[in-house]
Amino acid sequence: MATMHDDEHDDHDDDHDDDHDDDHEEEGHDEHEGERIFSKTNSDVINLAGAFNFDNSWIKRIDYSVRDSDYALTEQHAEGEEEHEEEGHEDHEEGPTTFTNNAREYWTTFDISTDSFSQKMVLNVVDEDTSVIGAEAFMQPTETKEKSIGYYLSTDLDLFHLDFGARYEQISRDGSVVHREEEHDDHDDDHDDDHDDDHDDDHDDDHAEEIDSFNKDFNNSSLALSIGRDINENVDINFGISRVERAPNAVELFMNGPHLATGRLENGNTNLKSESASNLDLTVNVSMGAFFGSFTLFKNDIDNYIYLQDETEEEHEEHEEEHDDHEGLILANWMQKDAKLKGYEFELGGVFELGRGDLTVSYAKDSVQGKFKDGSNIARMIPSRNFYTISYSHDDLKVALNLKDVFSQNDIAVGETSTEAFQMLDLKIQKTFNLFNESELNLSVFANNLLDEVARNHTSFVKNEVPLPGRNYGIRASLKF
Repeated sequence: MATMHDDEHDDHDDDHDDDHDDDHEEEGHDEHEGERIFSKTNSDVINLAGAFNFDNSWIKRIDYSVRDSDYALTEQHAEGEEEHEEEGHEDHEEGPTTFTNNAREYWTTFDISTDSFSQKMVLNVVDEDTSVIGAEAFMQPTETKEKSIGYYLSTDLDLFHLDFGARYEQISRDGSVVHREEEHDDHDDDHDDDHDDDHDDDHDDDHAEEIDSFNKDFNNSSLALSIGRDINENVDINFGISRVERAPNAVELFMNGPHLATGRLENGNTNLKSESASNLDLTVNVSMGAFFGSFTLFKNDIDNYIYLQDETEEEHEEHEEEHDDHEGLILANWMQKDAKLKGYEFELGGVFELGRGDLTVSYAKDSVQGKFKDGSNIARMIPSRNFYTISYSHDDLKVALNLKDVFSQNDIAVGETSTEAFQMLDLKIQKTFNLFNESELNLSVFANNLLDEVARNHTSFVKNEVPLPGRNYGIRASLKF
């Protein structure tokens, strides 16, 4: 089935705001040097799954699943006691921020296959509540309800193999956006300083809040068709075409505040429409004895592509002149515009006997270009990459050496900075030990970034402040019994 090559949508939640301490030091706010961050995670998941088998010609089997998950992450910033003792204050803690996600999902699959066709129908219902509560809350609580029905068919015809899929979904997102405005009362200037001091704690900044509530409904349809054919015993080819719709998520709609993970003051857009992507991909696979290879071309035309647009340096300077520096963060707005993505990926390699094990050597490359239909570049696109891999496996032992050669990225959007090329060399040794009572101990030793490269991930929102990890080593162990 064809998929959208839309990597940048998944990046903004993975980066952490480790750079803010350095920024504060440069600005002279040394009182935050002793700041500590505490976090606590609670996760409860209940899964119930089963199946019914039927002995009739219409329905073969029903699989079902019920999943209930409650997740909470609490973060709190606290400054050290020594700093406050020097300032004559007691130890101070900022209020905590709690991120919660409570979801219930119901899923059922009906197997209605026949002798000629493999066919399945899928029903899915999701009810999800998300909230950010506390000192650094950037979004009001939201509720999402999803209902979808899908159909899948697979069959072998005389000349080719065919796969077809269709999905229809109804999505409802209920949320709200808070607008804070400063109140300017003429009589405030008439109050004396002592009277103002008495009210500082209760009327800090004297803000008024206005809340706008929204109920956004989306009806999306998606279709995908894949046709494959064996050219001969060594080569097969597959062609895929699809039309996929994606509704904007809660953050893209209702975000309204400082998002420290991205280093931005983000504003959602309640007028966003569903993305609609028309996708084409062509894949050729080759297997000749010890050698293998694959090559894929893809193209995506996306209507209403959703993206995060940063303010320019000139706009930021204008806001600073107006005494509004957005809390030291970059102002960014969720927007959408028609876009095009295209690229390719391929891999070549071979598997050879060496001693009593197998030696695998491979080379791969991927490249993607993303532009809006007006010719401008999409921000945070993945640069081209080469992958060199050599691995050896024998029984329960595997040794792998991987070199990732990442190109520089100079096809940048307005206000975006380019990223230099880098090479990342990783080594991993893995061994499985069979213990008593059929227990297994899996032990692995890894050494990442052996070249100790100063590397930056171009898709990261905070790439300039937070580089990728330097040389690091570790040991992982897992016991199965």
